[in-house]
Amino acid sequence: MPESITHASLVQNLIAYVEHELGNLADIAVREDALRPIRGERPPRIEGFVPDVYATDVPTTTTVIGEAKTRRDLETEHSRKQISAFLSYLSKTPSGVFVLSVPPMTGATARRLLNEMSLIGAATRTVVLDRAGVRGR
Repeated sequence: MPESITHASLVQNLIAYVEHELGNLADIAVREDALRPIRGERPPRIEGFVPDVYATDVPTTTTVIGEAKTRRDLETEHSRKQISAFLSYLSKTPSGVFVLSVPPMTGATARRLLNEMSLIGAATRTVVLDRAGVRGR
């Protein structure tokens, strides 16, 4: 699968996760370069980075930031900076959830990366979607 198609598929997994977790009360914004934006909304820029998916429930009690990473992109310096910015942002929100969607066979690497980058003492929940099942901490 070409990378752009793979990335779009990973973003769809993020959207499905958010819809399942937050239900009908989800207010979802999707980055335009990944897929057509839902209701024309774009996620907010966070420390210079725009996540693939940004969602809250209504009224806001949970904030979810989702990022899709292909196998080739997962461990780049850019991805590390991006994920770090998102985790930092979520650490300041009540009930923050960071969801990383990756291709099959990449889940262990994604979980290791998130464990290395997680902020000590932060209540942010992290979830890895790797088609082998949802795994979080």
